[in-house]
Amino acid sequence: MNQIPILNFQDFIAAEGEELFTESDKVAVAFGKRHGDVLKAIRDLCNQLPEDRQRNFSFTVEMRANPSGGAMIPSTRCRITRDGFTWLAMRFRGSKALNFQLAYTDAFNAMASYIKNQRDGIRFRCLEKELECRDSERRGSYHGKGLNQRKQEKTVLNAELAELMLIAQRPLQLN
Repeated sequence: MNQIPILNFQDFIAAEGEELFTESDKVAVAFGKRHGDVLKAIRDLCNQLPEDRQRNFSFTVEMRANPSGGAMIPSTRCRITRDGFTWLAMRFRGSKALNFQLAYTDAFNAMASYIKNQRDGIRFRCLEKELECRDSERRGSYHGKGLNQRKQEKTVLNAELAELMLIAQRPLQLN
């Protein structure tokens, strides 16, 4: 069975705002293909897609040093969104492609889950609940009435905090 190269998905996947993307040269390395062949596959795919879906592929031309010296030469690259990559990767065949598709999908899902947790403010909610617990504890230690109130609040607050901590610290499991 062909083995895929070990990739650090943090290097392979980039984020700009909430948009996740990769680039054609990174896809070529991951699949062991020539970059020109990947660009051709992208162009072929774009020719079949409706216009609004073609926006998942953004071609750019950059000037780079000529490996044999001399003048700078143009180099085409393509930024690919999550959806665009999925469509492109599904066109590739073989066990190497399948293994990579599965790993890539898992990485995108993990990244999306991480971003969602940040956006929903799980950590903020945990800190807020911890402060509420400390405040309740402080009140309970200063006077008997507060102690009775603390006794009533303690179980509920600790249960809510434990639940939030489980959500916030859920491990990301990548195969």
